[in-house]
Amino acid sequence: MMKKWPIFSLLIVCLAVVLAACGNTEQTKQDQEPEESEQPSVSDVAKAKKITIQAPAGISIAAPLYKMIDDESLLEGAEEVEFLTWNTPDELRARISGGQVQVSAVPTYVGANLYNKGVDIQLVNTLIWGILYFIGPEGEAIAWEDLKGKTIHVPFKGDMPALVFQYLLQKNGLDIEKDVTVEYTSTPQEVVQLLAAGKAQYAVLPEHTASLVIAKAKKEGIALQKSMSLQEEWAAATGKAPRIPQAGLVVDKALIQEHPETVALLQKEIEASIQFLKDDPKAAGELLASYQEGLDPAFISGLLPYLNIEFVTAQEAKEELEFFFEQLATMSPEIIGGQLPDDAFYYEP
Repeated sequence: MMKKWPIFSLLIVCLAVVLAACGNTEQTKQDQEPEESEQPSVSDVAKAKKITIQAPAGISIAAPLYKMIDDESLLEGAEEVEFLTWNTPDELRARISGGQVQVSAVPTYVGANLYNKGVDIQLVNTLIWGILYFIGPEGEAIAWEDLKGKTIHVPFKGDMPALVFQYLLQKNGLDIEKDVTVEYTSTPQEVVQLLAAGKAQYAVLPEHTASLVIAKAKKEGIALQKSMSLQEEWAAATGKAPRIPQAGLVVDKALIQEHPETVALLQKEIEASIQFLKDDPKAAGELLASYQEGLDPAFISGLLPYLNIEFVTAQEAKEELEFFFEQLATMSPEIIGGQLPDDAFYYEP
C-alpha cells in the first residue's frame, strides 16, 4: 500500500508557499503605496531666522500686533521677532523699500503703491475698516455745506486721511481750493496739540487720536466731539457699506515663498488676537496700555469698539479694495502707483 503522508505533506508545503507569496505581494503593494501624511506644521520645517514687524505708533492696526508680540506666538515660526513703530508714511515706505522689514502694518493704498513701483510684497489681509472722524466743537451740528469758510487741520498731506477728506468734499460739492482752508500737519499728534490748546477748532483725525483729543481738550476746558464719521459719509457718497478698507498687513514676498507656514501662522495669530480684543476688552486695555505711554487702560478698553477691526483675507477684501483704490485715484492716480495692482498683489495661500 502506498503511504499518503508524503503527498499530504507536499500539499501543505505548496499551500504555505502560495500563502507566503500572497503575503509578500500584499506587503510589496503596501510598500509601493505612499502613506497619507499631514501638511507639515511650522515646527516641522526650518524657521525663519528673523522677522521684523512694523506698525504705526498708537492704538489702531497695531492693537492685534501687540497681543501677538506679547504672547511671542510667532517664535514658533521664527528664531527672532523684532517689533518697530513708524511715525510717518515716509518712514514706513523707506523701511519696506529698503528691505528692513518683512511684515508691515500699512494703509492699504501704500501697499498698492509700493507693489506697483516694483517692491516685492503682497497684501495678506485687511484689518482696519475705517477710523476717520471730523472733529468740531461740542453741540455744533456740522453738515458739509457748513464747512464753507472754515479752517480744517488734517495730518499727512497727500496721504490718508487727507485724500478721503478731499474726495468727500468733492462729492458734496465743495472745492478744497476755494471753499475751505486746509492746514496740513506731519502727524496726527500735532493736530491733537492744536485742538487741545484751542488753536484749532476743526480737524480730520483717525482713531485713537480722535478720541484722545476729545478727552485731552476736556481737561483744558474745551468741549469737542466727533461731528461726522467719514465712514458714514463714505457710504452716503458712494452707495457702498459704511466701511473703508483702510489698513492691513503686507508681507515680503521672499518670506511668503521661503516660509509659507510662518505666514500662515501670522494670519492665524492675528485673527486670534483680534478675537481677544473683542472678547476681553478690559484685559486688552491693560495689555495695550503697557505698550502706550500715557494712555489709560480704561480709555483703551472703551476705544476698542470704535477701531473697526475685522480680519478679512486679501482675497476676500479684493473687491472693496479695488473700489477704494479707484476712488482715491480720482484724487491722485499716483497714490496707488498709477494703476490698480494686478492679482498677484493679493496673497493667496
